[in-house]
Amino acid sequence: MSEPSASIAVSGEPLAMATPAPSQIAPLMLVLAGVMACSTSVLWIKLSAIDPVLLTALRLGLAAALLTPFALRDARKHWSVLNWTHLRDACIPGAVLAAHFISWIFGARMTLASNGTLIVNLTPLATPFLLAVLSREHVTRREILATAIALMGLAILFVSDYHASAETFLGDWICFGSMLLFAVYLTLGRRFRHHPTHLLFITPLYGAAALTALGCTPLTAGEPIDWSREWLWVVLLTVVPTLIGHSALLAAIRHLRGQVVSVLNMTQFLFAAVFAWLMLDEVPPAAIAPAAACVLAAGLIAVWPERAAAKPGGAD
Repeated sequence: MSEPSASIAVSGEPLAMATPAPSQIAPLMLVLAGVMACSTSVLWIKLSAIDPVLLTALRLGLAAALLTPFALRDARKHWSVLNWTHLRDACIPGAVLAAHFISWIFGARMTLASNGTLIVNLTPLATPFLLAVLSREHVTRREILATAIALMGLAILFVSDYHASAETFLGDWICFGSMLLFAVYLTLGRRFRHHPTHLLFITPLYGAAALTALGCTPLTAGEPIDWSREWLWVVLLTVVPTLIGHSALLAAIRHLRGQVVSVLNMTQFLFAAVFAWLMLDEVPPAAIAPAAACVLAAGLIAVWPERAAAKPGGAD
């Protein structure tokens, strides 16, 4: 059988509705939990004053340390099937995650929170190409429709709430690069899903990401850290968007199609807007209502399975 082409193929399956499979409910709930947890990231980043590179190393290093005892337990159970490729395939997306975190913190602090959140949610534009090239996974007609509707909602917010200025220009482009890195990271998480357990994937991934960031710390001049207040933001970044958020997304993408997770991740800006309103007194723009309607509709279209085509002469 010939290898699939790297171009984006579109499925010709009909768009008839079907009942979601029970086996998909748990991964979908993981995506929801992951998106909600990741949406708090911008809050703790804005509240913290720690250098972005060091902050990345701290949150990832603490996450890896907390997971290591459980990963060692799993390693003892599956030692006979583990080999160096499992470690390699966790370290590659780990390095990408470190680059994403560092660039995201730099960009988020150099631009408006609304700008950064909008730009980083453009991931579904990049994932179809990355999935095709890196994972040999092609988008379906339904996923293209869901992506188009979700991006339409995001376009509404761009028109109404994006603020371009010389002061935010560099930060906006850094956020755009961070978005591309996040898309690569998600795609690699989909490709490297052969580990015996999820812990045996995410623990070395976080460890490799922490070491990558730690190796970059000499390149940035950090200010003295006031640990009386900063420890809280480090712990919150570690537990909520990292251990809960990213771990849940990577667990879900082992079982769900990559573009589905990418589209569902776009709802992150809705949760971020609510959290910013409750915690930072940032009033969301009026356009968030139609944008939310588009993104939520896209999410439903993306997750609802397509009915199998009826066989000739068979019952519908």
